[in-house]
Amino acid sequence: MKNLLYKKSSGLIIISLLLLAVLISALFTYQKIKAKGIDDCLVCHEDKDLTMDKNGKKVSLFVNAAEFKKSMHGGNDCTDCHQSYNPDQIPHNPKKTNVDCRMCHDNVKSDPDNVHKNVQCNSCHSAHNVKSAKEFGKNQTETCLGCHKNKNVQIFKGSIHDNKNVKCSDCHQGGHTVKKISKNDVLGVCGKCHSKDKEAFTNSIHQVVLRQGNSKAPSCLDCHGSHQILRSKMDIESQGCLKCHLDEKMFPGEGKGSTKFISEYRVSIHATIQKDGKQAAGCTDCHGNHMIQQGDPNKPSVSRTKILETCSKCHSKEVENFKKSTHGQELLNGNEKAPSCATCHGEHNIKSVSKSDEFSKINQVDLCLKCHQEQKLPHKNYKGEDVLISNYKESYHYIALKSGKNAATCADCHGSHEMKKVDDPDAKINRYNIPKTCGQLGCHVKQLSEYTGSVHEVSLIQKHGADAPNCSTCHGNHQIAKNDDVKNRMASSKGLVQLCSDCHSSVEMVKKYNLPIGRTDSYMNSFHGLAMRGGSKVAANCESCHGYHNIRPSSDTLSSINKKNLPVTCGKCHPGANQTLFNTSIHITDSISESPLLYWISRFYILMILAVIGGMVMHNIFDLIKKVKSKNKHEENNGEDDK
Repeated sequence: MKNLLYKKSSGLIIISLLLLAVLISALFTYQKIKAKGIDDCLVCHEDKDLTMDKNGKKVSLFVNAAEFKKSMHGGNDCTDCHQSYNPDQIPHNPKKTNVDCRMCHDNVKSDPDNVHKNVQCNSCHSAHNVKSAKEFGKNQTETCLGCHKNKNVQIFKGSIHDNKNVKCSDCHQGGHTVKKISKNDVLGVCGKCHSKDKEAFTNSIHQVVLRQGNSKAPSCLDCHGSHQILRSKMDIESQGCLKCHLDEKMFPGEGKGSTKFISEYRVSIHATIQKDGKQAAGCTDCHGNHMIQQGDPNKPSVSRTKILETCSKCHSKEVENFKKSTHGQELLNGNEKAPSCATCHGEHNIKSVSKSDEFSKINQVDLCLKCHQEQKLPHKNYKGEDVLISNYKESYHYIALKSGKNAATCADCHGSHEMKKVDDPDAKINRYNIPKTCGQLGCHVKQLSEYTGSVHEVSLIQKHGADAPNCSTCHGNHQIAKNDDVKNRMASSKGLVQLCSDCHSSVEMVKKYNLPIGRTDSYMNSFHGLAMRGGSKVAANCESCHGYHNIRPSSDTLSSINKKNLPVTCGKCHPGANQTLFNTSIHITDSISESPLLYWISRFYILMILAVIGGMVMHNIFDLIKKVKSKNKHEENNGEDDK
């Protein structure tokens, strides 16, 4: 029994081995025959020069055997795809038909809206070097650009999307469902990656108009491009926004929003100056890139309520100063007449303040006077301010500007962005800050140096004297005249003495600040004063002895009226003057105590003058009486003779 089972088992094993051998032999024979068929084809088609004429053109029939054998179809026979071909006939199939890939790939589904539905499979997957979808995706851009030769698509190469490995299928979908993107679909496609921008743009004026059916309303592609994907400000502003906004048919007229109004931007300082290869400020910097609002006046970034915030993105320091200024405070408080950044600098036609003639110093005056004259502003500081400001055009500063010189204009004294009222402690025109303002670099630096340390500066700055003179006290503020101008009080000795006397002969000022009394009267009664009142142009006045900016008390060794310095001071007019001439006070108010000898000499001279003049008067009176009597007597004698 065991032998019988053993014999049966051995027979089954032998039969199985024989069947396996037959199968292996058949498979080997099939592969050999199949390989022989491929090799037979490649005998000719490996020739790189093998071509055929098709519609008058030579078409290559070369097949790269190495690439084919490594491809996805490397295990297939040529006849699997190229059916109804007769190798003994040339051409092999006169009635050439396209390869139907669905014979094997019947599971591939194509969307009805697929723009590639009429495109052959080998256009993407290649004919012989067939690639899988995964491998095909690695070089998808090169594959797509191989067919899409038009310039608008070719510029995708090197774009920001291409550099960030964004593929064609990310936007157009992929595989066998490639779609053309309509204008209404653009926002949804771009929003897959740019969700934040999509949210902002959805409520923008551009998208609102597009939803309302305006086909000319811009979408993402109108500004950023479709394949090039404009990213830099220069590209977006010049090729995106301006492409529409410089179309006179779309934006006619001359007012805001018109092509003429927008075109001013192209020559503005924002467009012409570049930073890192980009415009200093483009449309999107001021108007926003996606959230461009227009309906609500409080939302647009260029509205009066938002413009400071917008400009501060680049000009933070200037805006911070402006907010603290009188202009800024009025603007923030809702004053409709208060200036904003655009009031002075313009909107699209912004020019360089330092280089443009439109914003030159001479034109700054007219810019400021547009508001600060003819009572256009209701919040004047005091009555008559209009006249005071308008007088600037009669000042030496303005005359110097007109002649091409560098002189002070409104911004130099009031500040360009930090202008404040005169009673503000931080104002450049506050009485305690005026010396520093006038003496700023490029202006009266030397005069400030001389004024610093003077009795007037010490009283003003150190003692904070409310009545202490500063530059404007003597020179004026807006109507500053040249030294030799007849309108200038300091042009004549009489005017200069009167200017000093305004304070030094004031009973209130003398008492309040304990100033020496009688200084003006003593000068007026002196030889210098008498000569000055008589019209002398060379007689010494206040400035001749005390100086003008560096006025110091006589106790100060730097003072021009210090006893040690008097010979030099007086020697300017009186050469040879020496120290012995200055042992007494110059301004003598009480001569009997300050200089008894001078007192008695002056009294003697007065008595002598009275005696001489009185004697002469009496002599003339008596002589006249004598002559009258003599005449009357003579007339009487002549009368008696006639009788």
